[in-house]
Parts: sequence; C-alpha cells; structure tokens
Amino acid sequence: MADDQRTHEGPGTHGSPPRRELLRYGAAGTAGALGLGLTAPGRAAARDRAARPTAAAAGRTVAVLGAGTAGLTAAHELAERGFEVTVYERRTVLGGKARSIPVPGTGAGGRRDLPGEHGHRGVFGFYHNLPDTLRRIPFPGNAQGVHGNLTRVPWVCFARDGGRADLPVPTTPFDADTLDLDALRGLIAGALEQLLRLPPRDAAFFAQRLAVLMTSSDERRYGQWEYVKWLDFLRVEGRSEDYRKLFGGGAQVIQALKPEDASTRTCGQGLEAIVFDLLQRGSDGPADRVFNAPTSEAWIDPWARHLRGLGVRFALGHAVEALETDRGRITAARVRTASGTARIEADWFVVAVPVERAVPLWSADVLAAAPRLAAMRRLRTTWSHGIQYYLREPVRGIPGHIAYIDSPWALVSIGQARFWREAFADTWGDGRAQDSLSVVVSDWDEPGPLYGKPARQCTPKEIAEEVWTQMKAALEDTGERHLPDDLVHAWFLDPAVTGTGGPEPANDEPYLLNDVGSWDHRPDAATAIPNLFLAADYVRTYSNVDFTSMETANEAGRRAVNALLDAADSGAPRVRLFRGHRPPEFEAAKLLDAGRYRLGLPHLLDTP
Repeated sequence: MADDQRTHEGPGTHGSPPRRELLRYGAAGTAGALGLGLTAPGRAAARDRAARPTAAAAGRTVAVLGAGTAGLTAAHELAERGFEVTVYERRTVLGGKARSIPVPGTGAGGRRDLPGEHGHRGVFGFYHNLPDTLRRIPFPGNAQGVHGNLTRVPWVCFARDGGRADLPVPTTPFDADTLDLDALRGLIAGALEQLLRLPPRDAAFFAQRLAVLMTSSDERRYGQWEYVKWLDFLRVEGRSEDYRKLFGGGAQVIQALKPEDASTRTCGQGLEAIVFDLLQRGSDGPADRVFNAPTSEAWIDPWARHLRGLGVRFALGHAVEALETDRGRITAARVRTASGTARIEADWFVVAVPVERAVPLWSADVLAAAPRLAAMRRLRTTWSHGIQYYLREPVRGIPGHIAYIDSPWALVSIGQARFWREAFADTWGDGRAQDSLSVVVSDWDEPGPLYGKPARQCTPKEIAEEVWTQMKAALEDTGERHLPDDLVHAWFLDPAVTGTGGPEPANDEPYLLNDVGSWDHRPDAATAIPNLFLAADYVRTYSNVDFTSMETANEAGRRAVNALLDAADSGAPRVRLFRGHRPPEFEAAKLLDAGRYRLGLPHLLDTP
C-alpha cells in the first residue's frame, strides 16, 4: 500500500489528531477524540529497536485482561517492546470471537473434530492494521507469515427469493483464476434484472444519496450523520421494495451492522470501504479473503506460539471480576478461577474484554477516577452468530459469500471446503462430511417463514431447519437443487447462544451495536487512570473503519499500546497505525462541505 494511504503521525501529534479528521466534535467531544498514536519512521528499523528492551520497559509488568483479537494484539506489540506481559482469559482457549470451536467427539480415524466457528471470517481488502499483524506472525513455509494463509474469495453474491435473478459481484478484476463463466452470466443477468426492476427514480435517488455521503466532510459525518439512522438517510419510505432491500439491507454483508439501528456514519463508512475495495482503491489485497483452514489452525494457534516465543504468558480460566484502586491508580485485578479467587498485580493494566464484561468492572472508585467510562453503560449489543452445516457433498453454486437479501434473518453464508488447503473428508470428522457450509444469522428478532417465530424463540433444531429453508428459498427458487435436504450430515450452532426456544434465551458473546449516537459513549484507549488502558472493538478508532470488526479490535489494541508507551515515557517505537483510503478527488468537495456545516447549512447536494 502506498505511503499516502497510511497514517503518518509525527512525535508532536500524539493527542492532537489531524484537523480534517476530528473537527466535527465541537466543545463536548474534541477532548475525547484525542489520542492518535505515533508512527515508527521505518518498519525494519522499528522492529530492530522493538526487539531490544528499553530502559523504560525493563522490569515493567503488564496484565492484559482478555485474549481476543484486541488483547492478543496488545500483548504482541508490548512483548516486541520488551514488556513482561501476562494475558488473562476467562475461557480455556484463546482468540475470543475469532476462535474456532471444534465439535467435541466428532473426529474419528485420526481425523480432527469437525470445525465450528462463532461465525465465518472475512478479511476484507480495506483492512490494513490486521493484515500487518498477520504478516508478522510466522508460519512454516509462508514468507508472509499467517497472511499467506489468506485465500481470495472471487465472488460475493446477493441472492434473491421469488424467482428473481441473483446478483454475483466479482471481488477482483477478472483474470484466468477468477473468470467463472457461470458466475459471469449470473452477474449480467442479475444486473440487468435489477436495473429493469428498480424504478429509474429510485436508482437516481440512491446515486444522489451516495454522492452526498462520499463528499460529506468529517465534521458533518460526526456532527450530523452519526445521529441519523441509515434507513432514514436513504429515505426508504415511499421507495420501492427493491430499493429498500438492496440499498438498505445490503449492510448485512458486514455482520454486526443493523441497517434499522445503525447510524448513517457507520453504514456509510462500510459502504464506502466496500466500493473502494471492489475498485481496488487503497486495498491491502483482494476485496474478500478467508483463511485456508479453520481460523484457530490458520491464525490463532500460530499467533499463540509466536507470543509464547516472545515471552508472553497466558493464564487461562481466569475471569476478571473487579479492579482495585488506590490514589487514582489500578493496584490489582481480582479474577475468579476454578479453585477460587485470585489477586493480580501489575504496573499496567489493559482491559481487553468486550463491552458487556467491561462495564461491570467500572466500580464507584474507578468511575470517580475516570468518569468518562460511565457513558459506556449506554452502549448496546446485538446478536450475530453462526451455524455450520456439514455436508455429504461439496456445496454447489457461487464460490464465495452469499448474502440472502430477502431473508428475514439476514443470512450470509459461504462454503468453506473449497478454500481450505486440506481435503475436508480426510482431515475433519468421521470421513462422511465433505464440506462445511458456514452461515451467520444476523437478525434474531424477525419471525421466519417456516415456524413463524424469531430465532430467539426457536429451539436449536428449529433454527437449523429455518435457516436451511430460508437459504433454499433463494438458491432453489429457479428449480435448481443446490441444497437438497439429504445433503446435511450434521449441523452445529454457536454454543454462545443458549436457551433459545425457552423462557430465557441468552447470549454469552454478543456484538457491539453501532447504533445512532453510540460514538459519544465510546471511550478512547487511554483513560483518566494513568495505568489503565482499553483495547476492544468499542474503543474509538480513527485510522481506518470503526464498526465492530477484527480490524477495529486490532487498531484498538495498537492504540492501547501507544497510550501505555506514552504513559511509561518509553523510548520504544510507537505502533504503526494504517489509514484507510481517502480518495483525493473528493477532498475539495469535503472542504466545501466543511465550510457549509460550520455555517449550519445542509450539504449542497442534500435536497428534498
């Protein structure tokens, strides 16, 4: 990626973000927006220096509370800079939501257990911070480390019910490897049908809304669009059903975005990133990639081995329950283990647990020292979880992610075996399953067509049958039998979801909901407590995207480390932060809009 697509924040800018990014806060929000990290002057030189402990780091201990993407990122960067790091995790495995979940007792004949997932992993081309970390995790035979385990997904398909033509979209320019003639015919047919069915006034109106979005200044994005729901920005009332579903519901491709609740700033940010990614503007690589094996095998396990090699220690089965304070500092964390409670002391504490587990840690003493954290109580979470179908034959159809636009449960699926480096039947399970069809359910509150109930009210078996029915409605509505019922060997529902179909459905691992106004309640990585730092997807991030994702979690971990290095007055190089693509051709229009916003005027193109 070219240098002008990365953040370059010199030694004098830490705590003073680029004016064009953060002018929009006004008096109330500017102070909270501060804290951009510093950039090392050169990657090779930075790594050489990072390998040598600095005086400031020597003898300093860090407790990282949580072993998800953000916590492991923080541990990685701190260990490279000579800190003594221990990661505490409530589970007995690492990786948080990104980990794989083997199905116990399903492996036979020397094969590994069937691979389950919290939800399938997509590493989009507009990710930049996470890919940098992946490149720095060694993997045998890969010059690019774990990054070499990413494989290109050539197509994303928007599947339609009711006999409507599907719309497959290529994720990279066509070449000999990606030119699939069936998919190409589908693209042409689907595009023509959508163009013919979508009223011209709706198509023109969406183009106008997209132009408003892409030329809005940062001031307007944070000062106005943060408080407008995506569907209200699109003005779906009075528009065609296709307009509402295609442009309003298309955000489900990014699992945790809920168009009916998410802010225009957040959904618009995702849409822009996807558009530029498909055009290969500022991308790290192909627009859509997945790992070539179950996530833990391809990424998390090699990462853990590398971190142990750097001296990081892991304390599994340690659930943090409280933070102790004295004179405005954290003195210890109390954790619960299988044998009782324990007290953890360290010089520095990085809280890297999700929002629903962080908020209970903010005691009266913590809030007295860091009152800004009280706003986190207003953050909301949502459900977005996976189910895997293990199939007797490889899945047929589009080779990539499929978004079921008409699905009440906002489904997205991918057949995984074709992207994995090992033959599925020879490697996992008992030899009878030849593929894993991984599906994410992102709407748990809308009734489904088969049982007439939302997913929360369905038993696990009913969920499996309902999801299968909704996929068939889109993939078999033209008479082709992509998903015959006898194809299913077994299925596995994310165990984080429990009690569905009963009086008290529960979710042990919800996602942060980026709803309207939520930016105001999100904290920065640095807190008012000088030895307490935050690393999770709820932390404000400024360099690339900031909606719930592995990319956001990774950037949050980087920012937490930079804040800690500043507090420690460390001479170690700051962690590099990578910026997303900002098209230079729109900068003049954004500058004009910034002036209009300060005068209280609407966007020039935002007409009734």
